[in-house]
Amino acid sequence: MTEQEIFDKLRPLIREVTGVREERIRLDSGLMDDLGAESLDLLDLSFLIEEAFGVAIASDEFERQARSRLPELVYERDGLLTDEAVEQLRRALPEVPPEKLQAGVPKMSVARVLNVAVFVHLIQRKLAAMSNPAGCATETM
Repeated sequence: MTEQEIFDKLRPLIREVTGVREERIRLDSGLMDDLGAESLDLLDLSFLIEEAFGVAIASDEFERQARSRLPELVYERDGLLTDEAVEQLRRALPEVPPEKLQAGVPKMSVARVLNVAVFVHLIQRKLAAMSNPAGCATETM
């Protein structure tokens, strides 16, 4: 599926969980800051994505990807993201403007920076991996 096809199929799902009119939902829309989603809404969205696209998205998907590349003590200190963690998150989330991911912010704030493009591209990568299992190591980071 193309980015546009995924976006077109994802928009009504986002509308369903946020109540926001579809024309307000853009690729660069922040799910929490711009569209008013809460953490439970993101969980609901994950379930809807699984039903609509047949791919599972874990609630800590992006953090887990970044954390897997760093020792536990390097990822966070006293609940705050380290410089190393931010670098890995920026690689895992290239759709997020770099200034939105800063060292020293609480790790719980990672969900606040997720935008629609993050989900579109994650769905696209997961669908590609499903159609090409031998090349499923194509996930970028």
